[in-house]
Formats: sequence, C-alpha cells, structure tokens
Amino acid sequence: MGNGMFCTLAVIAIVFLTGCQQPAQEAPSQQQARLLAAQNADLQKQLAARQAEIKVLHEKYTKELRLRDQELIRCKVRIDALQQEVKKGINQRVGTITARVLDENAKLRQEIEQLKAEIERLKAAPAKEDK
Repeated sequence: MGNGMFCTLAVIAIVFLTGCQQPAQEAPSQQQARLLAAQNADLQKQLAARQAEIKVLHEKYTKELRLRDQELIRCKVRIDALQQEVKKGINQRVGTITARVLDENAKLRQEIEQLKAEIERLKAAPAKEDK
C-alpha cells in the first residue's frame, strides 16, 4: 500500500506541476479533470495488481485443495488396508485360539474317560476283595 500511496502522490505532484505551467486561463474544472484522470489511472493499476494477486491466491488454494483431496484418498486407502489386516489378524487369532481350545477339550475328554475307567476299576476292585 505504501508503494501505491507514493505513486498517487507522485501523480498528484506531476499534475500540480504541469498545472502550474498551464496558461492562467485554464479553468479549475479542467484541473480537477486532470487530477481525477491521474487518480483513475492509478486506481486502475492498483485494481489490476489486486486482481492478479487474487488469481495467484486462487490458483494456490485450488492446488492445495487438490493435494489435500489426494492425501485424503491415500489415507482412506491406508485405513481400509489396515482394517483388512486387523480383521485378518483377528480371524487368525480366533482360529488359533479355537484350535487350541478344541485340542485342550479333546485332551480333557480323553482324561475324563480315563478317570471314569479308573473309577469303575477301583469300584470293582473292592467288590472282588469282599468275596
């Protein structure tokens, strides 16, 4: 803004200097018209600069949005992959635990049957001794 203010002051100074060199019969409305024209030109330059700045910022914003969207897609893909890995890991663990439990269950059933047979044998042994 300081640079724009300097340009405005420079234009005003030039207008006044050139206005002083004009013949004395120049009307005040002509001087005002020259001043307004100079100000208008300066404002047009400032407007063009701001529009260029807006365009650059808009392009930067659009690029950043595009990058963010791409990163979001990569994150979603990674999350899906991790969820699949977790699900697979859980299924494997459940399968391993289930196999262990079934093995242990079979061993316990076998042990129970052996103990039942031993109990029956022990019950039968005193009955034979009584005779």
